[in-house]
Amino acid sequence: MNKVSLILLMALATGAAYAQSAGGGITMSTDPAKAAAVEKHAQELRARQSKEASSKSTATHPSTKKTKAKTAPTHKSPTKHKSSDTKPATATKG
Repeated sequence: MNKVSLILLMALATGAAYAQSAGGGITMSTDPAKAAAVEKHAQELRARQSKEASSKSTATHPSTKKTKAKTAPTHKSPTKHKSSDTKPATATKG
């Protein structure tokens, strides 16, 4: 049982060390040229996304097409019930 516990502990420690060293791809740089390149790329992405969004919304979105067709009402007008002159039934003793 001790060997299994030791192996699990070593595997956990190795995994934790690997997770800390992976870094996730985020780096910090003080190079102005690199910062400018990143900012330019971000602006290009924003422009492309806004261009795609505007072209999709005007071309395929049904609410942007304005039609002057009349639409049917969604609810029927309430009907009035006739009042009856009959008396309610009463229970008979028997």
